[in-house]
Amino acid sequence: MQAEILTSNELHALGSGINVCCNSALQSYTTASSSRLHPSEKKEQMDALQSCVTAVSSVASNHCSQEYDLMKSCLDKNQRSWVQCEALKRGLDLCLVKHKAGELV
Repeated sequence: MQAEILTSNELHALGSGINVCCNSALQSYTTASSSRLHPSEKKEQMDALQSCVTAVSSVASNHCSQEYDLMKSCLDKNQRSWVQCEALKRGLDLCLVKHKAGELV
């Protein structure tokens, strides 16, 4: 199955949630990247991170749709002042954790 390609706005909306819910996969990928491994040598780490981000996106769409939609809308309306979206970001992050997104299973 091909992973859904997220828009920039969707990635920004999920950003801190991905950091929390995909912490191990993100650290593993970052370590492999900082070691300057060739992409073919870090395929395992890339696949794990992609799988985790897909899982977080799925939880956001299926269980946190109200929070996710509000966050995306806020980011669209406040492109130069995302600080105005902080409360919505916290709400989305809490929902993702509550529904055990990504590695929190």
